[in-house]
Amino acid sequence: MSQPEGTRVALVTGASRGIGRACAEALASKGWALALQYRSNADEAAAAARAIQDAGGKAQAFAADLSAPGEAARLVDAAAQALGGPVALVHAAGAISEKPMAFAKPAEWAAQLELHAISAHALAQALLPFVRKSDAGRFVFIGSMAGVVGLGNAAAYAASKGALAGLAKSLALECARWKATANVIAPGYVETAMTAHHDEARKAAASAAIPLGRYGTAAEVGALAAFLCSREAGYVTGQTIAIDGGMSLG
Repeated sequence: MSQPEGTRVALVTGASRGIGRACAEALASKGWALALQYRSNADEAAAAARAIQDAGGKAQAFAADLSAPGEAARLVDAAAQALGGPVALVHAAGAISEKPMAFAKPAEWAAQLELHAISAHALAQALLPFVRKSDAGRFVFIGSMAGVVGLGNAAAYAASKGALAGLAKSLALECARWKATANVIAPGYVETAMTAHHDEARKAAASAAIPLGRYGTAAEVGALAAFLCSREAGYVTGQTIAIDGGMSLG
């Protein structure tokens, strides 16, 4: 028997702040139980869990360094032991390495690939035993428009985010037999800690290139993630969905 919507468990990575936390809050509002992964922001992760609990939801924070081999499987096992097997993944954990390609070191490339792409594969792989028992498994990878159109001085970041599209398409094909879906959300500029260093001049220039004339919000990305995890989105799979205010329209 499939789990009712209100008792299903979702794992959200990078959930202590920014887009990850917004995704967790949006899923909680739809009745999901949440496993919230964080790497080092224990206080913020605990606050995120408490906020969901105070609103009547169910959430628990889990520490895991997703750049370390084996951590993804350990995280999923811990979440399953505490909350039940997760049938949805929103992989929002991320960090940007900004450096001209000529100066980027192999270790920096490896770290970006490990955090964004390799961990995404490991997490999805660890979820598969639970997804196979569900009729609505969901994989949502938070990519970036950098992975679609490239980003000067951040090739490692762009390449690692771009790899998520191939992973999602492959998962979509392999998991269709279980009615599971896999998609990538590709945000443009969003008001988060990652863009907090943009000064007013840079922000004004970037906003001028966006048809809607502003940066997006984490809540807007979270709402899209929650939709892609819903049963109503059961026919959307293998897609990279831009949420960029029209910036990629040229």
